[in-house]
Amino acid sequence: MIGIHATRHRMHSRSNLPGRGAQRGAILIFCLVFLLVLTTMGVASMESTVLEERMAGNMQDHNAAFQAAESSLQAAESWLIGQTLWPATSSDGSTTVWELNAIDPDDGDALHWWEDADRQTSAWWESNAEAVAGVDGLASAPRYTVEELADINAGQSLAIGTGVQNRVRVFHRITARGVGTSNSAVVRLQSTYVKAYE
Repeated sequence: MIGIHATRHRMHSRSNLPGRGAQRGAILIFCLVFLLVLTTMGVASMESTVLEERMAGNMQDHNAAFQAAESSLQAAESWLIGQTLWPATSSDGSTTVWELNAIDPDDGDALHWWEDADRQTSAWWESNAEAVAGVDGLASAPRYTVEELADINAGQSLAIGTGVQNRVRVFHRITARGVGTSNSAVVRLQSTYVKAYE
């Protein structure tokens, strides 16, 4: 009987060993810190994913605006190709071809007209530029302006002695503007198109 009582006493004293409660608290703190690290990593990963999605959306919007401006540029060149007679110019764009520097009201400010803040708005382009129809899915239709830069009717040496009359070569500046699926993406393109007229 005495041996059993001594064994029970030793087992009871083992359960009261110092440091057991302290070890349980350390595991809890470790788990909380680990959970905090995992949460921080998850939030950072979500923010990175959202940022990448926004970047991809902006790139897609910019690409749509670029394609719209390109289609507008091609539409203007196609219009010039279809002109058999030298198109008349106007100071207000009513003939589709603007006179040189007619769009720029202040040619002494060292800015081209397309750099002027007043001529970068959608309202100005809607009032003064030609619209291109048939381009869907955009915030507004792509538009273009055509300016006559210069005309040359001399220097065609191949025609000398052949009886062929010199043809007037006219230099046109085309400025195209395209908008993406939102108004925040705007692309402007320019080209110089040369056409010979009788």
